[in-house]
Amino acid sequence: MSQPSTRDYDRMIGLAAALIQAREPGDAWQLIGQELLDSLFRADVFTRVKVDYSRFDGEMLDIEPGLAAHQVPPGSPVHRTIITEHPLSVHYGVTESLTPMRGSDLMPNRSWRRTEAYAKMRELFGTTHALGVPLQAKPFRGLSIQLANRDFAERDLSVARRLQPLLIAVDRHLRYLDRWRESGSRSADAVVTDLKITPRELVVLTAMADGHSAYGIARRLNISIRTVEKHQEKLYRKLGAADRLSAVLRAQRLGILRAPGVRRE
Repeated sequence: MSQPSTRDYDRMIGLAAALIQAREPGDAWQLIGQELLDSLFRADVFTRVKVDYSRFDGEMLDIEPGLAAHQVPPGSPVHRTIITEHPLSVHYGVTESLTPMRGSDLMPNRSWRRTEAYAKMRELFGTTHALGVPLQAKPFRGLSIQLANRDFAERDLSVARRLQPLLIAVDRHLRYLDRWRESGSRSADAVVTDLKITPRELVVLTAMADGHSAYGIARRLNISIRTVEKHQEKLYRKLGAADRLSAVLRAQRLGILRAPGVRRE
């Protein structure tokens, strides 16, 4: 299998650095979509979806570029034909695999062109080939990178597999940020800015409030325990706390985290 180039790795590292600082999930996924389309894959359409295979329904979470988003806006349901007939969707729904794959790895192009899913993909997105990058098996969340007039090369598949751990980590990071935003008070942003708490530290703080150990946080965020411990040390200093419990309690008193049983303002 063709290996990513040094430039590919440089782009991945640059993307990671930018994403960790993103406070708004929508901004981060837009940046990811643009980078995947413009630099790493030179593709035509990027989508992020979630699918409930027990009910065969799903939701379009993000889509780039803007022209495609106008055709199928975020929040739109994933067409049932794509869920039940697209070879990538069928594969991930049945196997719960997390391995990035091309549609052509699962079905010959001649057979694929005769399916209703092929016609629906062309109708909705103007594309004919897809590369899937799962983020979570159950409930399924994943990315689809699509091309209009050619298939993905072995190099593209290799890049997707190298990039996947970063994308999974970003997905978990952003979902924790969502939870923090839902649980904090209206004044939380101002306090966080004043204390210079970074988005990554907010994620670790939210996981600490859930009662997770450094090992548990590292596993959930796909980072090292040492990295978690460094974030915790910075949080203790910024919050004037001596340990995990006092840091969480201090964050609750400041309105950064919602205390148990307290309704959001």
